[in-house]
Amino acid sequence: MSSQKRKRKPADSSKTKVINGLGSRQVVELIESLEGVKLTYDQLYYYESTGLVVPSIRSAQGRGVSRLYSVEDIIILRWIAMLNKKGISIQGFRNVFDFLKAKMPEVLKKPQNFALITDGKSVQFFDKISSRTLDVLKDTGQYLFFFPVGKMAEQSEVAVAELNSES
Repeated sequence: MSSQKRKRKPADSSKTKVINGLGSRQVVELIESLEGVKLTYDQLYYYESTGLVVPSIRSAQGRGVSRLYSVEDIIILRWIAMLNKKGISIQGFRNVFDFLKAKMPEVLKKPQNFALITDGKSVQFFDKISSRTLDVLKDTGQYLFFFPVGKMAEQSEVAVAELNSES
């Protein structure tokens, strides 16, 4: 057996950046391209200084050291941008965020598992795993139930078609 070490293939730089985190400039560009909202550096730093969205990979460490944001941080920043477009103020989102930290920390740990629903006055989070919805701004603690009628109808049609083809 050869004692030579295998050479590693160079990593795809775009994948490496995401694994290692995205810097402020990349986050600003990403939010603008995905949400159509101009996020300024001042807003980003304000969110960090007030504890709303602190870069979870690396926060500010002095001049010349980039902040690094995770995918979860970016999802939360996108929620802020989306809510802002729908008329929910930053203070309104802060209320949502404080509620989530206190009562639903799993949303902040795995935001991928949740969908945010708003009509501009209320904010609900839909848990894709348990199919529960919670109205966050009202803070009643009462879960709402979500029924994906379109999906249920589609599944029913497929099941009926399968039953008809078997008989």
